[in-house]
Amino acid sequence: MRQVWITGPGAVEVRDVPEPQPAEGEVLVRTAYAGICGSDLHTLHRGHPWLPYPIAPGHEASGVAGGERVYLRPAVACGECFYCGRGRPNLCANLIGIGSHRPGAFADAFTVPAAALAPVPPGVSLAAAAMIEPLATAVHATTVAGGVGGATVAVLGGGSIGQCVLLAALAAGAARVAVTDPVAAKRNLAASLGAAAALPPADEDGIAGALDGRPDIVFDCVASRGSLESALRLAMRGGTVVVVGVGHGPFALTVEQIQDHEIRLAGSAMYVPGDFTAAERLIAAGAPVDRLVTAVHPLDAAPDALRAAAAGGEVKIHLAGPAADAGGTP
Repeated sequence: MRQVWITGPGAVEVRDVPEPQPAEGEVLVRTAYAGICGSDLHTLHRGHPWLPYPIAPGHEASGVAGGERVYLRPAVACGECFYCGRGRPNLCANLIGIGSHRPGAFADAFTVPAAALAPVPPGVSLAAAAMIEPLATAVHATTVAGGVGGATVAVLGGGSIGQCVLLAALAAGAARVAVTDPVAAKRNLAASLGAAAALPPADEDGIAGALDGRPDIVFDCVASRGSLESALRLAMRGGTVVVVGVGHGPFALTVEQIQDHEIRLAGSAMYVPGDFTAAERLIAAGAPVDRLVTAVHPLDAAPDALRAAAAGGEVKIHLAGPAADAGGTP
């Protein structure tokens, strides 16, 4: 079968390997759709922050297992450590990631612990199901922010996570949301999804104007030095900045600004089980995550798909596996 490996900086291979055999407690999944995430691009360009090359990626995925439509919950927590015991499995000290610690869904098939799978909700397509994981990331970020109901929100970055944060914030009752991105097509998409304004990143005054003042909450979905500096400048006094994007540091911050303006700066790491449940409900209720998928490539074209994702013009690229035709919206 085909399996994609990132073997070094900028190096991608599609290998012919034997089909994996599930161990006790595991399940074989035939891939339908697997999304290319920003973290996959970080692995491609800079390496994984904790693991050496090679890595077989793919953690945003849907497929078919035992005749049932399923999607992947790729962060497998131990359930026993300090953090798991306090209801924070996303911070598990012994976390195993599908698509990092063990081979992921950029393949015709992959094996996972049964607990890493959930059924696709009725009426949700397999393509939309592969978007549950990134939407769960966004739902978690709104929780980390302390809730967004009635708040004005700025989202820096109009990639798939930024667009998911827009959808999650609006669904949670944000008063107005502004989105920034340098790519006009991504700004246009954000506006069509309900953003009060969609502006180039440099237009900080435009953001404040669209929100009738500085935002209560800023979600940094880029996590560069420039975006974090912008987030701290934008945030109202007493406001909150949540870093959602996968960055590469270190960065120098103006501590006086954080302290004197009483800005709360927080990181948002993945999700907890309830975030998946909330994301499922949003998609089942009609959240248009399918509009975030701007290109679909066959698995054989994974090297080209990763290059296209890195170029920045697409929002979400899916790789289509052999089960892509196994179910639409029953």
